Amino acid sequence: MQRLFWHFYLFLFLVLLGIGWAVEQLWQQWQPDTAPPWLSSYTQLLQQQLQQPTAQWQSIISLPYTELSTDSISWLPEEQQLLQQGDIVTLFEADSVYFYYQQAQQLWRFGPLPLIQQEGATWFTLLFFVLLAVAVALWLWPVARDIRTLQLSLKQFSSNSDSTIAVPAHSFIAPIAQSFRQMSLQIRDLLNLQREMTHAVSHELRTPIARLNFALEMATQLPEDERRLMCEDVRELQQLVDEILDYARLETGQLPLQLQQINLTELIANLNEKLSPLPGATISLIMPQQALLFGDGHYLERALQNVLVNAKKYAQQRITLTLQQQQNHWHIDIEDDGPGIPQAMREEILKPFFRLEASRNKQGGGFGLGLAIVQRIMQWHQGSIRVSESATLGGARFCLRLPLRQSNTSAP
Repeated sequence: MQRLFWHFYLFLFLVLLGIGWAVEQLWQQWQPDTAPPWLSSYTQLLQQQLQQPTAQWQSIISLPYTELSTDSISWLPEEQQLLQQGDIVTLFEADSVYFYYQQAQQLWRFGPLPLIQQEGATWFTLLFFVLLAVAVALWLWPVARDIRTLQLSLKQFSSNSDSTIAVPAHSFIAPIAQSFRQMSLQIRDLLNLQREMTHAVSHELRTPIARLNFALEMATQLPEDERRLMCEDVRELQQLVDEILDYARLETGQLPLQLQQINLTELIANLNEKLSPLPGATISLIMPQQALLFGDGHYLERALQNVLVNAKKYAQQRITLTLQQQQNHWHIDIEDDGPGIPQAMREEILKPFFRLEASRNKQGGGFGLGLAIVQRIMQWHQGSIRVSESATLGGARFCLRLPLRQSNTSAP
């Protein structure tokens, strides 16, 4: 950034210096060396006005005038002769002219009268700013081009971690691109480490769990209650492994979404029928007859199931699911009359492995990954999930938002 600052500062300084000098030279060449043609007519008019009495000069002459002594200026012989004849003598100073007139051994000076044409000055000022704008644009264009290239590279990296961030080495933002490149390498290493850990969980944990499950099935000498508890522990471990694997695949985009047109109304109705045997309050559905959406039906059903199962665990008597269209999105509100979620934890509850209970228990169930999986599924569908503050039933209210249409390029 320091290199970019100094380069732009020096460039702007030199450009201002060069354009100012060039415009000044053009201005001097544009200004004529001889007196403008209108000066002769103006002198004749002033000569006629001076024939009036001195007391009337102030009302008829627009130029300021002062009284001078006759020997205050050294005149040439021909200029002295003109003054004695009652004619006007003009003297030029910079960009203005003074008029001298002698009357009764008294010298008068009128002026100054500017000779610069303001219209010409306006055009030269405009030329200066146009040249400055062109010079700055020529400097900024490659910088903007490289920033755009960096932006496209980062977008490609977000969907494909193996892509490279390519910016020319001579670019002014090359140090910034290099920092992004180093960060992308670290992110790629972390993703590879996560994949390796997922692979380890898949192969190193599932195998001993399967052996334990088989051993418990064969251990007939153990008491029935003890064997049942041990089987529940094994199933809980297996469920934990499956949850971790699903979340890891969604996190890294290893499971491509199969986008197709689905009917949310039909999907939610079938899910409600599937969840009806579970213990807990019944689910009241408020939906239109048809709600078409481009998405992955399997994962959308998984997301809705996670939210509804949580509602069944904590609801006392009522659970409502409302599906309605708002502008270009489908809104799904799931609400229950349970204890609700404290306001300070409404953001934390969507994070992985976060639980409201201080310790995990079999009555509460879960591993703190259900809502995190829901959030990932919604993000891959370009949607969102949030915990609403306004709950009419007094418990928790989850608001899911999905776009009506979605291109295939949005899938991971």
